[in-house]
Amino acid sequence: MTIKTPGSWITLFAALLSNFCFAQKNNQFPTAEDPLHLRVKMYEALTLDNHWNEGTILFQAYYPPAAKPMPGFGSHADLIDATGEMLVAYSCKYAITKNESDKNIADQVFEGILTAEKVTGVPGLVSRGFYKTTEPQWFERMWYDEWHPSSSMPGYRWLGDLSIDKLVSVFHAVGMYYELCANPEQKSKVEGLLSRFIGKIVADNFRIMDLDGKLTLWGNMCPDLPHNKLNSLVALAAVKTAHQLTGEAKFASAYKLLIDTYHYDDRQLLTNHLYPESLRHIWDDYHAVRSLYMVMKYETDPDLLNKYRMTLNRQWHVWKDITFEEESTIFYLMLYDVITKEGVMQAPARIEALKNMNGHARRKRSFEVPMESGSLQKIESDYDHASTAFLRNYWFGRYYGFIDPTW
Repeated sequence: MTIKTPGSWITLFAALLSNFCFAQKNNQFPTAEDPLHLRVKMYEALTLDNHWNEGTILFQAYYPPAAKPMPGFGSHADLIDATGEMLVAYSCKYAITKNESDKNIADQVFEGILTAEKVTGVPGLVSRGFYKTTEPQWFERMWYDEWHPSSSMPGYRWLGDLSIDKLVSVFHAVGMYYELCANPEQKSKVEGLLSRFIGKIVADNFRIMDLDGKLTLWGNMCPDLPHNKLNSLVALAAVKTAHQLTGEAKFASAYKLLIDTYHYDDRQLLTNHLYPESLRHIWDDYHAVRSLYMVMKYETDPDLLNKYRMTLNRQWHVWKDITFEEESTIFYLMLYDVITKEGVMQAPARIEALKNMNGHARRKRSFEVPMESGSLQKIESDYDHASTAFLRNYWFGRYYGFIDPTW
């Protein structure tokens, strides 16, 4: 498929940008010297102004001259992750403030996740991202080339090939929204989403299937196919969360099947790699800790809880010496402390890590933009990463008492 993009807008935007007449909506970034509570406030505004896409949050937002002035222009591959982080952030924030404006943002983000399902036209099939467009835009080819025109929402396009990490982002985020923020009507919507989304995965033999009916690249939790042991933990957490919130017997049966017949409770014991260190992946830990947080919150069987705690102990063998270059690593330790109540967050180095958290700075990057002639033109432009993990860390930390509001 050839993506045609008019060439005239590039020249126009470059000229406007050079005169600062057409910049991105919000350019007000905090400094590292600003207090934490001010940094959070400013990054909330930046996220809502620059990354908002009909309730979802763009993982990366692109700006002129490489981008068009339209919603949803940016990277969608990890949009569900950033959106889930935003939902957790504002669910925790509302639980603290009881401010209706905070709840309104959380509600709109949840509706954005519902739209990510609706746009596919298939109940239970959730997209990686979507945007409103009259024609495909060049950024679609930057990550995954699995874009589709929407049959259920004409005038929209959506990105397929959903992966297991996005499954975790959904059930973890909507689970916290359900408990901290949602009213009865919204709880019913959460139950419906989980019933369709995780119910479809169960019906498809614990596989995430794409629009074409084929297994997605990273969607395998199937007992009949070899898969990463982390995926066994994710499958258990997904169906446990779905059963807890929906009460549907099919999820209790699926959970029992995975344990009694396929021994996923034993497989998940080796979720992480201790040795060699080269096999460790920090983002796998991110999916593991959120899954453990959800499944241990709802599990009551002492034998199963002991197995999950064994998995958490293996994680702690690595995390006890963790550094904080990655923005989510401090979140792992907060989740660990919430689960175990061991007070690990009282260590001075971890308190300093919380105080020093920050969002993403604006960067420049070269983009290859298709021209009307069919050639590619390399253009340097600004872009932002979403700072949703930072916002999530802050409000989760506030909710559980790890962060002082005066910092």
